[in-house]
Amino acid sequence: MDPVLRRGWSTRRRGSELLDRKRILVAGGSIGGLTTALLLRDLGYDVEVFERSSAALEERGTGIVVLPITERYFTERGGEDNRVSLELSDWTYVDQTGAVIAAEADHFRFSGWSTIYQALLAEFDPARYHLRSEMVGFDQYPDGVTLRLGDGRRIDGDLLICADGLASTARTLLLPEVQPKYAGYVAWRAITPEADLSPETQALLRDAMVYQVLERSHILAYAIPDPDGRTEPGQRIINSVWYRNYPQGGPFESLMIGVDGRRRTGTMPPGTIRAEFLDEMWLAADDLLAPQLREIVAACREPLIQAIFDLETPQMVFGRVCLLGDAAFALRPHVAAGQAKACADAWSLRSALVEVDHDVDGALALWEGRQLTLGRTASARTQAMGHRSQVTGTMTPGDPTWKFGLWEPGN
Repeated sequence: MDPVLRRGWSTRRRGSELLDRKRILVAGGSIGGLTTALLLRDLGYDVEVFERSSAALEERGTGIVVLPITERYFTERGGEDNRVSLELSDWTYVDQTGAVIAAEADHFRFSGWSTIYQALLAEFDPARYHLRSEMVGFDQYPDGVTLRLGDGRRIDGDLLICADGLASTARTLLLPEVQPKYAGYVAWRAITPEADLSPETQALLRDAMVYQVLERSHILAYAIPDPDGRTEPGQRIINSVWYRNYPQGGPFESLMIGVDGRRRTGTMPPGTIRAEFLDEMWLAADDLLAPQLREIVAACREPLIQAIFDLETPQMVFGRVCLLGDAAFALRPHVAAGQAKACADAWSLRSALVEVDHDVDGALALWEGRQLTLGRTASARTQAMGHRSQVTGTMTPGDPTWKFGLWEPGN
């Protein structure tokens, strides 16, 4: 049987009306979906984005490490002056007393998730970015696809790109047996205005990302632009990420029940974490963290929790439907490649379309092989790093292999 039909999808014939341009539908309007939409629009395709949220997305100031491909759309259009991130020159490790025990010049860049997202959104036609448009399914035919939305609309296109995240509806329909697997630990994330911190803590963070390695745990902190995009020391936001183990089978499940009694699976937003877990976290910070990092954590009274998952799909292309970004591979954050992987998928798809003179099926075949290889390699590396830091406790300060990078450490 044709692989497009093997899971029982319904099909229909396309109408006689021909599209002047190939029409690309993107389900999911986050950083990966927007980057894809912009790149294919710039190639001349008719692109529309369908986002299930009712308002523009926000990550409440969450910081991200910005690998070059994440902001490549801006740098290729405007060079250094068009960057949406700030650079820190040092990668620094401290011990429990706050003393620097290892440091290396390492010019990584950092930003806020919302800063990147808003900059991409500003480049896309708002009339083609459809909010309150949740994908509930799709129907395929030999050279196209119909996207089905929750409000009953049906949208025809030549290609459906599903960038709908870890809880992907498309992946659930296509590969119901492939489910995210909890890694055994979570990230406590906190942000605080740099101006609220002591001069000593500000001095440590002025031009450095700071790590502390703990017993089967670690924490890092770095500056990101403030909501107005200011990057000057003293005006920035300090973002911290503390990885802590919560085994499945009780501790994790209890942690993810909020003050409202609702059990969440992936993220506990600010204001939802129960007091007993906040109190335990702050006590642990008092006992374990360097004074500067303890101050950062204590200054944020409403942190958020991000559960860490692994996800790998054996396939990314299904006829005229493909999975992109976290919908296909969820990478642990240790190489800072989650957003970068989604953007790499987008740039690779653009390249493949150009290479085969815009033959969609040929491009998808070429693209899938490349991105499956990249996803598997990056996933294996992030899992090995997480095992060292959270299970065996063999992460060491100053380890040259513990570096950000999608393709390899530092790259």
